[in-house]
Amino acid sequence: MSSLLTLLLFCDFLENRLHTSNLLLLRRMLSDFFAGNEHTLQDFIRLGASLVAVMPMERTRRCYREEAARLLTQQRQMKEKPQPQLCVFRYLSARVATKNIFWLRDMFQEFCSGHDALLRAFVSRGNEVVSVIPVDIQALQYNSMATQWQTGPSLQWRLEHEQQRESCSDSEEEDDDEITTLAELASVASIPPPMNDLCICIMEVLDRVEEQEPWNRVFDPDTLPLPFSGVTRSKSAAALKKFWAKHARAVWERPFWAPLVSMSDRRRHSARKRRQAEARRDFETVMMSVHEEFGAEFFVQLDQRTKPHKGWWYVEPVQDLLLIAQHVGLAACLNYIESQALQRFPISPGSEVRTGNPNNGKSKSMWSISSAMGSILREICALKDRNSGSKRKTKKRALE
Repeated sequence: MSSLLTLLLFCDFLENRLHTSNLLLLRRMLSDFFAGNEHTLQDFIRLGASLVAVMPMERTRRCYREEAARLLTQQRQMKEKPQPQLCVFRYLSARVATKNIFWLRDMFQEFCSGHDALLRAFVSRGNEVVSVIPVDIQALQYNSMATQWQTGPSLQWRLEHEQQRESCSDSEEEDDDEITTLAELASVASIPPPMNDLCICIMEVLDRVEEQEPWNRVFDPDTLPLPFSGVTRSKSAAALKKFWAKHARAVWERPFWAPLVSMSDRRRHSARKRRQAEARRDFETVMMSVHEEFGAEFFVQLDQRTKPHKGWWYVEPVQDLLLIAQHVGLAACLNYIESQALQRFPISPGSEVRTGNPNNGKSKSMWSISSAMGSILREICALKDRNSGSKRKTKKRALE
């Protein structure tokens, strides 16, 4: 089996085993390298719009996992195992900015022998991303601008020693950046990945989930229960159903708050801001209709529930995905996105990482801080006080 074919099979294996981004570009770069040119790499640098990334997050669908297992078994069953061609990884590290490229090389070496221990340890650590960045480091004037993307020795060290090597396939090479055992991998200091890498990985998975429009399934107005006992044709019920049909996405995205500000994505940030403002305004109209029809007692009863009602919108602080990744790790964050996307009340990993306080702090169900809703809030608070006073009196009489 040729060296190029083995590398391309390794890319197939990675795509089926892990979450990746733009491995098609990497395949083209590899093919160009063995053809003696770098046309794709030059376009990659010139356009600068894409990032090749391998994330420490395993794919969960059975079909992907079975295909990855088949590819690995195929390598293990080969009678004549080819000598891994490793110089392409050194070429990439010397040509463009990279992050953890030599981890990728060592995982490739294991793949050639039909094993995946380093890959499983890579996933277990969950705080590093392998990436190839469209930055021409040969064009930079200072080596320090390249070393911020690299782990291990500086680019200058690599280039000086590259000239001294007789063969790129020399098995006697020594590389301070090389990780050859699980013990060495475990001993590496836990360095948080750059924020930009985190954002890119988060958005890659989130965009894939959002393409399925999960909010239409979670907040289907035809199946979502209403918080009105036996009332289905009232004005309030109609208004609430209309709200869910129109604003499901705005409600869904709050527990999956994308790092749009950190990525300076003004267009998507403005669209999200507009959705949130419109949803809040329209739900305030719903709450006014509910108060007019059922009074303050309705909100008091909702607040007293041990579990929130699925058919009502409780505006809780957003769950910032970037903060989740920084606090509990990228793998946990990506798993949260995929596993909780269809849950009505998603459970975030570890401690809750919430930002902002959109509530008035007095009623969870009537959360508005608008002055126009002030009279309703005061009525709710007064009713709660009366109910509390009545309970205290009843308890006192029982003790007497």
